[in-house]
Amino acid sequence: METEQIDLSDPKKIFGELVKKALEGKQSDFEFIRTYEMSQAARLYRKGTKKVCKVFDDLRKSLLKAYANAIMADDQKLDMIMSIRQFEICRDYYKKEHAIAKDMLKEYKAYVLSGHILGQLLFCGVRPDEECVDYRKLPWKLF
Repeated sequence: METEQIDLSDPKKIFGELVKKALEGKQSDFEFIRTYEMSQAARLYRKGTKKVCKVFDDLRKSLLKAYANAIMADDQKLDMIMSIRQFEICRDYYKKEHAIAKDMLKEYKAYVLSGHILGQLLFCGVRPDEECVDYRKLPWKLF
């Protein structure tokens, strides 16, 4: 997950940056969560991407309705179709981002539940490099 500083005072800038990032199309890489604080940040990111997906989906739906009304009035424009497609691309991008964050959190949960609860949650430990393997795919038993 990349972190960039964005000026939060202007909603138009925020929306523009969200669209710009989605149109670039470079997805975040899967990272192993190393601390409990990183897991909290990943949860926040997952919630944020879900809300952004909903915003782009709502925008697309409202623009589709407006386009349907424009067809009835014989006043359709090409830029409306392009905007609808752009919102679909943005929605799909943030759906993939949401899935990546969800995968990261699932892997971290598997890591913590495989015997690392004390080290991660109680002692605020940092996950060492040798333990950065996908714990969802490892065979383990409780007894």
